[in-house]
Amino acid sequence: MEAPGTSLMNLNAVSEHELTQLPRIGVDKARKIVHYRAIRKGFRDWDDFAGTPGIAEADVEVIRSRAWIGPPEGGRPSRTRRRVPRNQATVRRVPRRAP
Repeated sequence: MEAPGTSLMNLNAVSEHELTQLPRIGVDKARKIVHYRAIRKGFRDWDDFAGTPGIAEADVEVIRSRAWIGPPEGGRPSRTRRRVPRNQATVRRVPRRAP
């Protein structure tokens, strides 16, 4: 159980420095986590996090009580379609009929 006033860390959003606050995570492991997270574009689940080079199963079990796997900071970028102007030469115009 977590202590009052503390919150869980989102492993997809915290910095290297914040990761060093977790048990069994030093500067080198924090750097590896951030690098692997960037390559993977975030962790999907705990198994994905466990695949980080240098992270042992025992590390994952200890960290699990202090962190969670959430969306990357700021959420995922939205997929908006870019509006492409029409080329006037390709627009087919229907002639108007006289009344």
